[in-house]
Amino acid sequence: MLHVVVAVIQNKNGKILITQRNAEKHQGGKWEFPGGKVEQGESVQQALAREIDEELGIQIESVTPLIQIHHHYTELSVFLDVFTINTWQGEAYGKEGQPMRWVDLNKIHYYTFPVANQPILQALSLPDSCLITPEITDEVEFRQGVLRCLDQGITLIQLRAKTLAPSAYIKRATWLIKQCHAYKTSVLLNSPPSQLDCSQGLHLTSSQLLAAISRPNTNLLSAACHNRSELLKAQQLAVDFIFLSPIKATTSHPEAIGKGWQWFADHIKEINIPVYALGGLGANDIKIAKQNGAQGVAAISQLWQ
Repeated sequence: MLHVVVAVIQNKNGKILITQRNAEKHQGGKWEFPGGKVEQGESVQQALAREIDEELGIQIESVTPLIQIHHHYTELSVFLDVFTINTWQGEAYGKEGQPMRWVDLNKIHYYTFPVANQPILQALSLPDSCLITPEITDEVEFRQGVLRCLDQGITLIQLRAKTLAPSAYIKRATWLIKQCHAYKTSVLLNSPPSQLDCSQGLHLTSSQLLAAISRPNTNLLSAACHNRSELLKAQQLAVDFIFLSPIKATTSHPEAIGKGWQWFADHIKEINIPVYALGGLGANDIKIAKQNGAQGVAAISQLWQ
């Protein structure tokens, strides 16, 4: 398997740097994120620094892991170690004569990328935190809390309301989707009544995931996982991202014993989908979550406060 380091470089204007592959190479002519092969005897960090200097003429200062991807083409198999480049020195240019562009994230889908790059695009489209709504029966309190979170910058919300009657859930979901649309925030409906439109976003519990035969018809699909078999099923179903828990003990699931970061990192090693860490976490855990390969964190109480 070919081990490749990949760099996601975003400038202060929010644009992403992409380059075009040589027409004579594998997947030639397609656009990609810069990077290259890890040479024998090199560490991943050394390979990343060398490749980016050789290709773009910049010197990396600090990086954060984004995602790891295993992909099997007919011709070869690749393992992509993808990093977000936080800071660097120099001005990027096509040092090897390759075409290079800075592209708005919302326009990047106009470019054709190798299939192995698709999880990178998915990871880039997602925030580093997801709010899961708490079990609140009072509608005024719920709405005030949501508006507070939206004003604080939350852009991904899972509506979890196990104690509500179907009619109350529909009323809450309808209000939430309308409010979130104004904030450009995505909503995932967790266990919604069958008559509710879930075409914009749906979350599957682990039991729903295991029972699913095909991917539901929805734009954004997530799933709850607690072990490797559920992770593999989520990947087979082509969900857009996963919640893996529990990392720590939680007040919402006091019976669940936290598994820790090593367990998390080990379980997602061959999962080519963004994974949020869940269970007793908050915004202060985003950095350590990313260091262990997570997209970020999902939380109830610590993001609601």
